[in-house]
Amino acid sequence: MPTLRDLGSEPFESMPAGPRPVTAPDDRWVVLAGEAGPVCAIQPGTTLTEGDRPPRILVAAAAMDLVDALESDAFEQFADVSALVLTEPDEDRPGQPSVAGVVSGLTLSRVMLRGPTRGVFGSSGPVLPGAPKILIAVSCGYVEASITCGTPKSFRTRPAVMPSCPNQRGLAAHQFDW
Repeated sequence: MPTLRDLGSEPFESMPAGPRPVTAPDDRWVVLAGEAGPVCAIQPGTTLTEGDRPPRILVAAAAMDLVDALESDAFEQFADVSALVLTEPDEDRPGQPSVAGVVSGLTLSRVMLRGPTRGVFGSSGPVLPGAPKILIAVSCGYVEASITCGTPKSFRTRPAVMPSCPNQRGLAAHQFDW
């Protein structure tokens, strides 16, 4: 059964999310990770400056079944993703994911256009119950006095009603701006 890891990975490096600007080298992605895991991925040769809203990404376990992932709400609802960040358990920090790979948005779009196929004779293996855990990592787009909030938050699907923003920059209280 093919997994998300089978999509291959672009060259990447991972670093803690923090002060900007952050520039990705011309030959690899830079994945910024917070306490709960990846929050954004910067394309090779581009810079994320202080006022920029980080690109949206999907975050999923590298070992997840490819067909289950493609049929998930997160994949179906999220077309303008810059990358899929693959994770695996971190042995040094139990309960925390480590970055295992980056699949570019272009590669992901091609796979999504092909659509899910399990094989000619039905399922290629056992299917686990429940929805796959795929997260959409988005940074808040609320702007106050030319300052973008940029607080990262993860969702399983786009909420019909946006929650309150955790507001890490201490701006006026606001709803999360998708």
